[in-house]
Formats: sequence, C-alpha cells, structure tokens
Amino acid sequence: MKGLEIRAFVIEDTDAVLDVWGQAGMTAPNRNPRSDIQKKLRHSPESFFVGKVEGKVVATVMVGYDGHRGWIYKLAVMPDQQRKGIGTRMMEHAENWLRQQGCLRVKLEVQQDRAAVTQFYEKLGYDVRPLISMAKWFRVSDS
Repeated sequence: MKGLEIRAFVIEDTDAVLDVWGQAGMTAPNRNPRSDIQKKLRHSPESFFVGKVEGKVVATVMVGYDGHRGWIYKLAVMPDQQRKGIGTRMMEHAENWLRQQGCLRVKLEVQQDRAAVTQFYEKLGYDVRPLISMAKWFRVSDS
C-alpha cells in the first residue's frame, strides 16, 4: 500500500485507535478498549503499532512476545481502507518485529464466525490448528 506509514502508537493516537477498533468491529460490550490501550502501554508499548494514510490512523496491530512464542492482537483496518493491502502490510510489520526479537512461531486467534478474517490470514500463510482455546477471566479493576 503506497502512502502507508507504520509507526509506534503514541498516546495522542488513542481516540483514532478507538475509532478504528469500533468501525472494524473489534470492540465488545464486556471490554473496555481504552483500558486495553492503557494495559498495553504498561507492558511492552514498543510493540503497539498504528498505520497512517495521509496523516490519519487507519489501522492498528498489537504484538506480544514472551520469549517463547509471538502473538498478534488487535489487527484492525478501517472498513473503507480494507482490501488495499494495509492489513497485509501491518501483519508484515508485526511479523518483522517478532523476527527481530528472535521469535520463531507466531499465533493468533479468530472468532469462529469471522470466515472472511480467517481467509485473510490463510492467504498470509497461517493455518487453522485443531486446538482448543481455553481462557479464564480474572476480575480485576481497570485501573
């Protein structure tokens, strides 16, 4: 995508990022997206990236790495900017960041009912694994 600038998130991007997440369907009623940003900034803020076109934030991706495996979170592109290569470039940036850390394996999760998203990742070389994803929510304050 010509004209796409990818850089680290800065606090002034917050409202634009929340807009991208909202328009891309990345928010849920039981989650506080502003709190997600605050938590990321407390833990490895250097791996939170935004993509800008003509000075406007149009994409995001958060990356996690624990020294064992990498994770991709919050890849989102504004609906009017999708299918232009922005998501692919954001993923390439995230994967390159992980490689620079020495990461050999990256994972991500997609909700089962989002077939188009799964197809996007498959085109990038990701494959569906027959795993059971398990989670446990801790009840903590958002502060």
